[in-house]
Amino acid sequence: MDTIDRLTDHLFQAFGTAYLKGGNSTFSFVTIVGTFNMPSSTSSSTEADPSTSSPENTTHNTTNNSSNNISDSSYSSATFPPITVSHISNCAFPAWHATFQHCTLKSRCIPLSEEFIDYLNADGIFLPLDGDGQHPAGYESDDGDEKENGSYVVELPDTEDAEAMMARMGLGDDMERDGVAVGVGEETGHADADEDGEEELHPAFPDLQRQIEEIIDEMGGAVFPKLNWSSPKDACWVATGSTLKCVSAADVFLLLKSSDFIAHDLGHAFENCVQHNDTSADENGQPRRQPIPARPDQFHLVLRKWYELIPSMEFRCFVRDNVLIGITQRDIANFYDFLVDEGESLHASIERFFSDNIKGRFPDSSFVFDVYINQRNRKVWLLDFNPFSPETDPLLFSWNEILTAHPTPTRADFRIVESQARAVNSAHPAYTMNRLPRDAIDLSNGGSIDEFAERFRRNVYDAV
Repeated sequence: MDTIDRLTDHLFQAFGTAYLKGGNSTFSFVTIVGTFNMPSSTSSSTEADPSTSSPENTTHNTTNNSSNNISDSSYSSATFPPITVSHISNCAFPAWHATFQHCTLKSRCIPLSEEFIDYLNADGIFLPLDGDGQHPAGYESDDGDEKENGSYVVELPDTEDAEAMMARMGLGDDMERDGVAVGVGEETGHADADEDGEEELHPAFPDLQRQIEEIIDEMGGAVFPKLNWSSPKDACWVATGSTLKCVSAADVFLLLKSSDFIAHDLGHAFENCVQHNDTSADENGQPRRQPIPARPDQFHLVLRKWYELIPSMEFRCFVRDNVLIGITQRDIANFYDFLVDEGESLHASIERFFSDNIKGRFPDSSFVFDVYINQRNRKVWLLDFNPFSPETDPLLFSWNEILTAHPTPTRADFRIVESQARAVNSAHPAYTMNRLPRDAIDLSNGGSIDEFAERFRRNVYDAV
């Protein structure tokens, strides 16, 4: 059974997890770009990780609201307005930043070339060469594993037992898991070769790298990256420290290349949109139907000054027909007792910020925006705009409540998690689906990493 033991170790590594290290506080993960430490709890970053669990069955209402339910079906039907390309485009950072830069975090935008977009869309995880034609410092392999195009290649033992076991587990002679190429008896990777058998050169973007590094210096040594709409917060687990804090161009490239959220921006931003608003008619008197673009004409890399933001002070706000309908705590997985006492003051600050800075200035009448409140001076900062659509997480509300709310409330409904028992917890950590294959997630059953390892090994033995 020694072969089986070695095979399960290799498969376990291919699934992204090698061994438990440092007690219960720190897990060590073998990933496609090296070995990184991931804390067992979510670390602080410039964007909190809202839970993906449905808040439909939870209602948390505070601060002098007259009712525990803002819905009133006599005023509106629970139907979303058409989601147009223009609405999605208005929520892109480059579209709104100039108007609201006085009340948002310090940021810089870099237009991205099509060559860089092609790099982000290319299969596999690999980093561009730096300006000197070298692999980025700090990202070389130091454990002897083979690496092609920046990805580690895991070699499984070349035995009949291994082949039979993989067949029984439904795995072919060649499989790929989250960018880690795995083969039986051979090494496979993402590197292409020319007719002479020589490996093609890695991509390099020296001008972009120089711009990123200049902005990092300008921003005090650290930035938070995103594209037009999304940040790569689903990929922060691959970065050193498991945060989105970037101190080099290589850090930025790694997060962007590893993120499913960024991939969505690149190819699916307008996926659920209807045609552009167009009141003109064709030669038959019928409304003109504008085609849906596959993507925006220009992508931008947004670099925001890094701050250690406190997740408890982030809030999501819902605006319908230019009326602030609801405000919810963003970190709904945790209870913060001070919010119960200070909720009224925070509520008033957000209402005032909306009235003074947002209302009437955003192109659409219905939208969602996120804010952060400085805990020391109570200054409110705009973080982002989000579409008024089902794709945006309503957190402690349901979309039905937002759509059927009274059209002229005396003040917005303000919701926080009132106790730890009411926190919206998930069986799996945030963005687990973006870290490991679905079958590995199902096998883990929400257990600890050592429980998952033991269950995985037991299932492999059962498959023999």
